[in-house]
Amino acid sequence: MLVFWTWLAEAFADIGAFFFGRYFGRNKLSPISPKKTVEGAVAGFTFSGSIMLVGAYLMGWPSWFATGILYGITIGVVGLMGDLTASLFKRDAGVKDSGNIIPGHGGILDRADSYVLIAPLVYYFVTLVLPALGG
Repeated sequence: MLVFWTWLAEAFADIGAFFFGRYFGRNKLSPISPKKTVEGAVAGFTFSGSIMLVGAYLMGWPSWFATGILYGITIGVVGLMGDLTASLFKRDAGVKDSGNIIPGHGGILDRADSYVLIAPLVYYFVTLVLPALGG
C-alpha cells in the first residue's frame, strides 16, 4: 500500500504542478528547467500533501493528519529535486529528452527521476518516523 500511495502522491505533485504552473505560473523556479514555476511547485506540494492526507488516514498512520500532510509535501519537494537533478544531467549531456518511449513526456527517465530520491525518504520515514510516533 505504501508504494502505491507514494507513487500516487508523486503523480499528483507532477500533475498539479504542471497544470497549475501552466495556467497560473508567473515566476520561474529555476534556469535548470525553464518551464517550471514557483506557483506550479507550490501547487504540486499542495496536491501531494492532500492525497497523502487521505492515504495516511486509510493506512491508519499515527497522527494521520499531520504525518500524511508532512509526508506528502516532503514527497513533492524531494520529487521536484529529483526532477531538477535529472534535468541537470540531460542539460550536461546536451539532450532535451531522455528517450522517446513515452512521447511528450521527456522520456522514461522523466517518469522515474523523482523516485530515485524518494526511495530513501520512504525507507527512513517508515523505519524511524512512524515507529517513533507509535505506528
